[in-house]
Amino acid sequence: MRIQDVMVNLLLKQPFYGYIAATVTPVESFDIPTVSMISTPSLKLLYNKSWYEALKDEQAVGVVIHELLHMVLLHPYRKVNRDHNLWTIACDMAVNEHIDPALLPANAITVEKIAKEIKETIPALKGAEFYYDIIAKTKNKISIVGTDREIKIVLRTGQELKANNSMESDSSEINKNAFKGMLTELVEQAEAEGEIPTGLSSFVSEIYKTSEINWRNVLKRFLSGKGKVLKSKTCKRESKRFENLPGNRRTVGTTALLALDESGSISEKQTARFYNELLAIRKITGTSISVTQFDTECTQPIPIEKYIREKRRVKNGGTDFRPIFHMADKMRIPLLIIFTDGDGTVPENTNQKVLWVLTKAGKKPAEYGHCITFDV
Repeated sequence: MRIQDVMVNLLLKQPFYGYIAATVTPVESFDIPTVSMISTPSLKLLYNKSWYEALKDEQAVGVVIHELLHMVLLHPYRKVNRDHNLWTIACDMAVNEHIDPALLPANAITVEKIAKEIKETIPALKGAEFYYDIIAKTKNKISIVGTDREIKIVLRTGQELKANNSMESDSSEINKNAFKGMLTELVEQAEAEGEIPTGLSSFVSEIYKTSEINWRNVLKRFLSGKGKVLKSKTCKRESKRFENLPGNRRTVGTTALLALDESGSISEKQTARFYNELLAIRKITGTSISVTQFDTECTQPIPIEKYIREKRRVKNGGTDFRPIFHMADKMRIPLLIIFTDGDGTVPENTNQKVLWVLTKAGKKPAEYGHCITFDV
């Protein structure tokens, strides 16, 4: 399978990795036996074409995801003063936890295999630092052979596990910040689209500190591509550029429902801040946004342009998010923006893309959707 085909496959089937892969330039190299990712001055994936195209299709996809994850999780920059070989093993353990086993080669280093070798229980879905500490304490139980190109772990069964030993070990803080800055926007976009795999979301949020991001910028990305202003010709309006020719009629490309939490756990100050944010949202064009207030029930939705805050609170009870989703389903609205502290009952699944806009101490109430916090 050609590496270019893999990139397209990721865009279509696994958009999060597709976003990142779109910034990578594949470069053929006969100087390496397998693959190697270079992050400076630009993101390049060096690969041995003969080796790569001999892989099974699933493994060809898995190899690219594996390398992308090392970069997304900033593994080359988190090594600090740790042993290089042990860090490489720990990073492979962490990365392969997020990859479908069907996409991994038989000699991949995984948490399950290492746990079996050292005869200890190792928790799943942890970070590289966590796995490094375990490997460092139990390295006498593992037969490790390191070379310039790869690290081998020889199991008691005789099977060999391999890790690519090409991670950058002397990356500067300047390079780290530049690379992280380059990826931040891609991560924000993927989060706004709700495309980051569930098990990976918490790691990404911690690394990229999404709670510090201006939520309005996230909202714009959340709506981008879906709230395009569509143009069509109309004889009722003359073209401004060409006399006697039809002009353009503009229509909104999508709709969104914005829900304001007015339950008892939301203070007057927070309610006022929600309303102030609405005034800013009105300036975002290309999307038709309706506003509803809720506690355990929703008020009749009002176009955001006509929404005016009542002098007295409309709601003040408990919190139940389910009526919001029911309303969105009934109105066939694809996007939901919910201002809340996150304390309430949610449906098990949803038909909408969801942006949770949380108060400072709020907690994301569901696994689905993208979460952003703003200070209030």
